[in-house]
Amino acid sequence: MEIKQLETFCKVAELGSFSRAAEVIHLAQPTVSAQVASLERVLGTKLFDRLGRQVNLTPAGKVLYQYARRILRLRQEAINALMEFNQSLAGEISIGASTIPGEYVLPRLLGAFSEDFPSLRVNLKIGDSEEILELLGQEEIELAIVGMKGKGKGVEFVPLFSDRVIIIAPKGHPLAGKEVGWERLKGEPFILRERGSGTRRAFEEGLGRKGLKIFDLRIVATMGSTSSVKEGVKAGLGLGIVSDLAVADELGRGLEEVKLKDGDGISRTFWLALGKGRTLSPLAQQFYRFLLRSFEGRKIKG
Repeated sequence: MEIKQLETFCKVAELGSFSRAAEVIHLAQPTVSAQVASLERVLGTKLFDRLGRQVNLTPAGKVLYQYARRILRLRQEAINALMEFNQSLAGEISIGASTIPGEYVLPRLLGAFSEDFPSLRVNLKIGDSEEILELLGQEEIELAIVGMKGKGKGVEFVPLFSDRVIIIAPKGHPLAGKEVGWERLKGEPFILRERGSGTRRAFEEGLGRKGLKIFDLRIVATMGSTSSVKEGVKAGLGLGIVSDLAVADELGRGLEEVKLKDGDGISRTFWLALGKGRTLSPLAQQFYRFLLRSFEGRKIKG
């Protein structure tokens, strides 16, 4: 087996298509097909079931995929180790982030980090906090920034920074810019993030401290991203629950905060997460230290 064959095999498995895999890895489709066919001959087993243009892993293919991913990760670790040995910090880091840090915080930080490491290549995965912590547990990423702590063991969490989870309304809404109590909000339509979202969990915990549950509110929509929540609010679908970081440039320009009375605001901590006992690649170690320096001295709320 050759590394190139395993890379091609994994890409076909992940995309479910020979043609799409060929486009991504910049090879002709016949070359991709030939590499997979060669791998099947070497192993003496069929790796894919071909259903028209769609391909699915066979049971043998699923076994090989798990080992192939580990081999490719070990190869990258070996490359990183040799680069460190040669005193040349370059290569790729794989990191994950929940929506807020992934879309509103990390891009700026990565830009600053890359000024010191111009050969840096970043693989950034964005999802809800539960999805990102699952990727960390599977060693698909080295570092994560998430809006809630997971329940599983084997992960170290370091507090990094805080935001506020706020209620937003479209400009012109009767509650836009007003200060209200929780009881006043019970009859209002709400747009929430999906289960697994740190923003949603922080909001539910805020409700719980007031003796309320999420279903005491009138939920009209659940959406899978902060952007879709904001667009739903602008369209008049309902009030939205978002991070203040996500609307910093939009408050007063189409969106308004609905403020809570008597200091009932909700703050939430974002955590830098890494696997306990796991050795980070040299670049990931540098980025870990860079993140801690970037937020040093900031007050962590909540």
